[in-house]
Amino acid sequence: MKPKKPLPAYNQGQRETPQQIREAAAAYGIKRDVVSVREAKDQLSGLLQRAARGEQIVITSDGEPKAMIVRYRPVLRGKPWKSLAEFRATQPMQPDSAALIDEIRADRC
Repeated sequence: MKPKKPLPAYNQGQRETPQQIREAAAAYGIKRDVVSVREAKDQLSGLLQRAARGEQIVITSDGEPKAMIVRYRPVLRGKPWKSLAEFRATQPMQPDSAALIDEIRADRC
């Protein structure tokens, strides 16, 4: 099996400035702020509150984006559970369902 070629870097050696990050986000209508690691350490609880309101915060180290704080959205999988109690209540209760099946078949013909 051939080794995979590495994907090209997003910015090919160029660093994004905080202003470029903000402008790119604004083009899509996203509110995004950029803070350094030191600022993030000092203001973590405030940044978490801002993220909970929907803002995205990019954390930089040495002027290079390293991480992003965003609002938590739980992942829901599968169909939501739906009770069958109402459906069962509409079904006739008979000891033998043969008569009901014959009636349904007769209506179709």
